[in-house]
Amino acid sequence: MPATIKDVARLADCSIKTVSRVINNEPHVKDTMRVRVQAAIRSTGYSPNLSARRLVQQKSYAVCILTYPGFMQPASALLTRLLDLTYEENYDLFLQTYYPPFPRSRRKLSDFVSGRRFDGYISTPPCEADGFIVSLLETYKIPLVQINPVNWDLEEKENQLIVASEDTLGAFMAVSHLLNLGHRRIAYLRGPKNMRASLHRYNGFLSAMDEAGLEINPDYLQDSEFTFDGGYTATQILMRLPDPPTAIYAASDESAQGALFAAQEAGVNVPRELSICGHDDLLSSARTWPGLTTINQPIEDLLENALKLLFNNLKGSENSSDPIILSPRLVVRGSTDKPNNSR
Repeated sequence: MPATIKDVARLADCSIKTVSRVINNEPHVKDTMRVRVQAAIRSTGYSPNLSARRLVQQKSYAVCILTYPGFMQPASALLTRLLDLTYEENYDLFLQTYYPPFPRSRRKLSDFVSGRRFDGYISTPPCEADGFIVSLLETYKIPLVQINPVNWDLEEKENQLIVASEDTLGAFMAVSHLLNLGHRRIAYLRGPKNMRASLHRYNGFLSAMDEAGLEINPDYLQDSEFTFDGGYTATQILMRLPDPPTAIYAASDESAQGALFAAQEAGVNVPRELSICGHDDLLSSARTWPGLTTINQPIEDLLENALKLLFNNLKGSENSSDPIILSPRLVVRGSTDKPNNSR
């Protein structure tokens, strides 16, 4: 006969309510008691009826991250980090691709929301760019944490859960690094126009160039869409110019890796003939040759902070009305050096 919650309570010498609180990961349970109840659960082999629990509490005990291709690499280390965090909260985690302009994506999301499939959502850029997700979840009173949203209303920030990176400062640091090495012909690989990070990183590039008193060469501004192929194609175009740049700041590591591949394919030595700097510090960026100089603002940190903020909201914890802003850090590796004519 399967063990019951009463068996667990009897073995742990506590009330059934205390066992329930431990199972539901509720506060106000002493650590010693929590450990005792968990040991009793393992000893008896008790398995809570999750379907009944969800029905009674009107919760799904699942959260969803809405992703857009190109924002995150589903690497095993990243998924493990996120799954560990959700399992600690006794939740399930789902990843769902979302394309803002596609009616099919909207219908699928509407079905999820109206059916209360998930207790909360995290949106990654540019999923929320058209405002549909924000409006839909506000209507159904389901919490949403936005990562680097295109727009947020500072007048109404108490109603918004936001995790963002200091992209303007990060870009300024990257370009300043190239300028300090002696580069003056610096190209910029832009990202998608509907992403906040693209706009802010471009502003950081402009600020650094302006502070150095340098004019922007229009030929040095190339689209890359934050993808490997985009960076590869943009760099091919740049290397064919009569006066090619001596350095490239790519506003994402993926496009920077595409730039690195294109340069090496063309026989351009990095960093002796061309310096390349990225932004994000993906795990793979330390494993290229040469290692990619970049701005440390890992996607993992953004997602982890967003998940913690969402779980705090679901548990009714007090959250600050201010956005969580993560500070960038320059990581110098082998892909940047002084321009060849400065040696």
